[in-house]
Amino acid sequence: MRAHRIIQGALLLAAAQLPFVIGCAPVAEGPDSGDDADPGPESSDATSGGGADAPDPALDLFACNFEPSCEPVTMHSYPSPPEALPCAAKLVTGGGTGVLSSLLAPGPYIDETESLIFVLGDGTALVQTRERHCGREGMECGPTLVWEAPSPHQICDLVVSPDLEAACEEDAEGCAWRPWADVANCRSVEEHTCEDVTALLAAM
Repeated sequence: MRAHRIIQGALLLAAAQLPFVIGCAPVAEGPDSGDDADPGPESSDATSGGGADAPDPALDLFACNFEPSCEPVTMHSYPSPPEALPCAAKLVTGGGTGVLSSLLAPGPYIDETESLIFVLGDGTALVQTRERHCGREGMECGPTLVWEAPSPHQICDLVVSPDLEAACEEDAEGCAWRPWADVANCRSVEEHTCEDVTALLAAM
């Protein structure tokens, strides 16, 4: 009888502890649970911006302050000063090197394109241009009108016809070369520093 009571007491004690044991048992976590899961490479890409960097602007040869070989010419309704065109023509037909500058300003707004032309003496020229625009509706000009970033460096062919060469040989009226228009077949080239251009001009 005593043994029976001992067994009965042990069963009652085990039954009382069973809910406690179940409540404290660890819960197995699935593969998708938890805050420390690896977000993977796509998550890091989404927060990195994702856009490619803008290319660096070209080296500004206008800042080198080369002395023009002829007076800079401005083309608006007509070229000014007119004597700059024969000077440019004699330079490009003479086979030497030099620096030409022109400003194309057709108007009526401020739509200007400045060209810097380094004549290399071999029928080609190193060319860089820059632009500035203002005056159209919705455009803020500001107190100082600044130039946009200059163009990439290009090598262009000089347009020199037999008639131009003959006119310049005779010092005739047709001896005139337009720096803003008489270049063709322009193609991109590696950038040149001020020192590089100086060396090119001195090579001939």
